[in-house]
Amino acid sequence: MDESYLAKFIHVFSIFVATGTFGVLFHTYLEHRIKALLFWSAAWVFFILMQVAFYTGNKEGIALFYSFFSGTLIYGTLMYFKEYGDIKTSIRPELIGIIPPIFALYGIFLTHLGLSYSFSSIEVPFVVLSGIFFLFSGFVFLAIGKKKRNIFYLSVVTITFGIFVILYPVRLSFPSLRFVWIFIGTALSVGMALLMINLVTSKEFLFFEEPIELKIVLEPGAKLISPEEYEQIKEDLKDYPALAFVRSLNIPEKWNAYYLSTEEQEGRLFPTNLAYVAQTISEYFREAKKKGLEGVVIIDCLEYLAMYNGFESTVKFLATLKDFALINGGVLLVVIKEDAWDKRQLAILKRIFS
Repeated sequence: MDESYLAKFIHVFSIFVATGTFGVLFHTYLEHRIKALLFWSAAWVFFILMQVAFYTGNKEGIALFYSFFSGTLIYGTLMYFKEYGDIKTSIRPELIGIIPPIFALYGIFLTHLGLSYSFSSIEVPFVVLSGIFFLFSGFVFLAIGKKKRNIFYLSVVTITFGIFVILYPVRLSFPSLRFVWIFIGTALSVGMALLMINLVTSKEFLFFEEPIELKIVLEPGAKLISPEEYEQIKEDLKDYPALAFVRSLNIPEKWNAYYLSTEEQEGRLFPTNLAYVAQTISEYFREAKKKGLEGVVIIDCLEYLAMYNGFESTVKFLATLKDFALINGGVLLVVIKEDAWDKRQLAILKRIFS
């Protein structure tokens, strides 16, 4: 096969694969409405443009789109971990994600001013800079993910991709490697995309192994229940895949339970991470609705949540959860000890659940 024809074929194939990856990411965003997915989708637009730049030999475009690809991808990932990950961090994603594009735009500015720099000489540093950011991000994800398997795999692929990009000068030194370079780069980038999709959709409660019916009648919506009623609910729903947020480990085995605690241990959520709890509940209700089931969510730690988030924030949180239940035909049960609240707070809570 003619070498020039093979080169064009590989470039077009990589663009086709990248376009398909963008479509999958954007479709997943439309289905789950997670903001990070929107930025990951945008990142793959830049990846496609970067491949086009490689195809046309536009060095300025290679540096620019490589930097925007890395910056947008990093921004989306840090946004996800900050909003939905069970972590404590003061990291501002925009301050990290914007660095590669700023450097590339600065280089373009110098070039168009007619200074001594040209993209034939500064193309490599900007691409290598993007690789360093991927490498840095991979280690950050590894530290954040700790023992979580899906984040660990994403970390490994991101680190590998960072090393791959840093080795860009090797590709220029050995033109015969360009086919292998394009193939490996496309494979690694698609791998990152698939792992990111898996990261935001692989929640255990999304999989109902077999159809199951409620043994009791529960009206869709939200309801306050007493500790005594809760004990009966545990018995009635012991074989149902309910989603629960608790402080006690004395719960049915079939429940998908999250234990809220300030201790940094695997399988535990910080009580201040209301965004992640809301996202988890929303996903659960929507998946239950798709399966034709009545999702049941139980919160047995309301006083604990209010202690760490304040009463007003907790009330807004509960109002949001009630909307999730009503929209998806699910049931939200909140265990409450009335003597733990003053009259004003109790009246507000009862009004929300009326």
